[in-house]
Amino acid sequence: MAQDPGKTEKATPKRREKLRKEGTVLRATDLDAAVMLWTNLFLFMGAWGATFTLMAQQLAYFLRSTAEAGHFTSTDLQSLVLNVFLIVLKILLPFYAVNFLMALANQFRQHGFKPHFELMAPKFDRLNPVPGFRRIISIKALMESLKSVAKFAILGWVAYLVLAPRIPLLITTLQLPLGQSLTYVQETLFILYRNIMLAMLILALIDFFYQRHTFEQSMRMTKQEVKDEMKDAEGNPEIKRFQRQQMFQSLLHRIITQVPKASVVITNPTHFAVALRYDDKTAAPICVAKGADHLALKIRERATVSGVTIVENPPLARSLYRNVELDRPIPPDLYQAVAQVLAYVYRLKGAA
Repeated sequence: MAQDPGKTEKATPKRREKLRKEGTVLRATDLDAAVMLWTNLFLFMGAWGATFTLMAQQLAYFLRSTAEAGHFTSTDLQSLVLNVFLIVLKILLPFYAVNFLMALANQFRQHGFKPHFELMAPKFDRLNPVPGFRRIISIKALMESLKSVAKFAILGWVAYLVLAPRIPLLITTLQLPLGQSLTYVQETLFILYRNIMLAMLILALIDFFYQRHTFEQSMRMTKQEVKDEMKDAEGNPEIKRFQRQQMFQSLLHRIITQVPKASVVITNPTHFAVALRYDDKTAAPICVAKGADHLALKIRERATVSGVTIVENPPLARSLYRNVELDRPIPPDLYQAVAQVLAYVYRLKGAA
């Protein structure tokens, strides 16, 4: 499908989340399969000794049991079937468990843990055969089919490179002792499996980057869509009201907790209020709270209750309010003016 030339902007987080809820996520099935196969290879190599020993023990037990078949009752037969089932379960359970955990880890690594149970709801429009036929005969489906054929051809070529020079030797193993024959066949199978897995991993990585590129392209938005989304987010009165409430609550919490720690509160006196803290731990006075109008009144009330000195200095209060950020030291050009205020506060406390 041709990409719309008007969609030049990357998908926003809101659009990504919307698509995720609809079930549209990046799916790299080839990479998942390659990772699982490599996991099974390493697991088999690591657990081969224990698995082989268990198989040999259980096979010996099975042969001993079948040797007594003439004395079997229906109860003995049920017991034998149960034992065979347990044997298979003991051998396969570790592989199933590791594969299950790897599949979960793979999905979590790619998409995170964000289950959307609404995707499990039935969608009866999918029962319509017309869209289904369209998907089957679409250009994308045709491309996927061609990719599968190409990957099969590449893997067949890799297998041919491994087996072609070894076929004469494999034929001669029929004349060798059983141990040597099995060793050579095992070596050949391992090399064949390893090379095919390497080829699959390379193909899977190429496919993953291609799928990610096409997925990102399909999610792109037009400039107008981005503007409309921003307008909707900014123009929503509920969102604005919630943001204002959160900001106001945060500022009130700061006033309640930080103003009692202040060394002085400098006011306008009614329009602005700035609380400064200065002690031996700070190189310069720090702004711990500031506010205008209603918040300025709250700062003054809290300072009065906490016994913090309030100094009226309108020019300095306005300058501090406009030029000092919260939890930041005052600028150097205000050092002298603030130092005079602090000296005045210390004199008041000394006189008291």
